[in-house]
Amino acid sequence: MKGLEGPVETLSPSPAVRFSSRVQLRNVKSIASYSWINGATPSIAVPGYPRIWKNTTVTTVPADSGFCYFDHNALFMGHRSPLIPIFAAVDSLHDDFQYRDLDLITDRNSLRKLLRCIDQQHDKTFRIDLDLLGKTCLLTRREETLTDTIKEFHGFGVEYERAATKPRRGSEEETSHHRIISYNFWGLKILLRFAIDACAEPESEDDSFLASFSSLSIGARGPSTLSDGPAYSSRFGMKVKLTSPRSVLPQSSVIEIKTRAARREVDWKESYPQLYLSQTPYLYLARYTRGTFGPVEKVHINSQEMASHAREAEAAMAKLEALLSALLKAVRKYGEGVPLTLVYRAGKLQLYKRKEGTGEPFGKDISSKFQRAAII
Repeated sequence: MKGLEGPVETLSPSPAVRFSSRVQLRNVKSIASYSWINGATPSIAVPGYPRIWKNTTVTTVPADSGFCYFDHNALFMGHRSPLIPIFAAVDSLHDDFQYRDLDLITDRNSLRKLLRCIDQQHDKTFRIDLDLLGKTCLLTRREETLTDTIKEFHGFGVEYERAATKPRRGSEEETSHHRIISYNFWGLKILLRFAIDACAEPESEDDSFLASFSSLSIGARGPSTLSDGPAYSSRFGMKVKLTSPRSVLPQSSVIEIKTRAARREVDWKESYPQLYLSQTPYLYLARYTRGTFGPVEKVHINSQEMASHAREAEAAMAKLEALLSALLKAVRKYGEGVPLTLVYRAGKLQLYKRKEGTGEPFGKDISSKFQRAAII
């Protein structure tokens, strides 16, 4: 609640929908991607490269230990907006991306939190900061803490992922790969960022692999290859390393990895929306018994075995669209330049005014991208 004034509006966490026609994500486009690089100045590799699934059998790994990270973007950006890397990555691959046409820019994490309060899956408090630029609402994820130390058994997820994947040659210094896509969500135009665990191994590691990406539109800057190693630039106070190939991986290669004890069922009410909202096609599920892993189960989001979970998610997705539309209407009513925050607490979803100077404001170099050209 730091930096917040009183609530100005209450939203229904489970809005009624007037019709039950199926919600679909339409016109899905891969826009950009990046990986973080450790450094004193926030640094990203664009488009970067995720870790690659090794297609080898992993039977045992040590239990996860040490630090766990909740939001790499906020951690690396410090006191600056964690949304800035989106603009740095997109502008590195597009000459004139039309931000002004968007309704929402958000992380998948924020949409999943809204879904949980819709379905009342838990009563955890959360906060999302809201800023209106032009007609576009930017949702900034807020976490109470960005890191934690694992003090007791916490599963094998991190260690298994490390053992089952490998970095692409030349991408060893990259970490925490993020992907940016756009789509229409029942009339709402959304730019979405999400982290991915891995990708399917390419047939080859040379530049001929670029041909398989030729169907993706990366704006006037690409696709193209770089001639003499990486190029560097500075965007919005960030260091950007351009990597080759200058193309975003096809959506069909993206993989989500999960580990589960063999006796535990997957919570599809939680996991299916994670895949659906980011249109991640594959879930690789590794089950273990007393620390020993069996063969990986590879599940496709559009497979027959997922059909029942898709039907169960339809009502929640319709309510999510209704809630996002109501939120967008409220934010636009207060207008550009009025910082707002959405807080879910004790079953209530309320909109607060944020004190001027709090949060992570966007400079003119970003806000100007959302302005309509003057009609002469």
